[in-house]
Amino acid sequence: MIDITDREILSILLSDASTSKAEIARRVGLAASAVSERVRKLEADRVIQGYEVRLDAKQLGKPLLAFIFVTDAKPSHGFDTATALSTVTGLEELHKIAGEDCYLLKIRAADTDELNTIIEDEINPVQSVTRVRTTIVLQPVTERPPMAGHRLN
Repeated sequence: MIDITDREILSILLSDASTSKAEIARRVGLAASAVSERVRKLEADRVIQGYEVRLDAKQLGKPLLAFIFVTDAKPSHGFDTATALSTVTGLEELHKIAGEDCYLLKIRAADTDELNTIIEDEINPVQSVTRVRTTIVLQPVTERPPMAGHRLN
């Protein structure tokens, strides 16, 4: 069971996963060894599933962000559309969704030419894909790491 102290520790790690155990301990009022043990338990219980580095896509030459909605044929006759889409260049996220479309892809690309190549060469040829709709992000307003927008306390 996750208690209020675990939630405080998780909130600190969500804002900066590189925060030292000593600093977390100071902020939650525990010994560093107690914080280390709590973090180990949260990791063992898969509450904490990993730590990640967030990169600046613009500095890496991938400033274009697009969301691509994909509809696949029903029935798909055993073809795994998700597996085929999971290898698309620039893919950051792939979600199976409910509604008019079946999948939502979050893609980073250098420019619209690269995005077009990804759609034409990697998404449209997937045998079960029947429709592709693309939305290009003009300006991100808020981007957070997973669960960062949630109140854990």
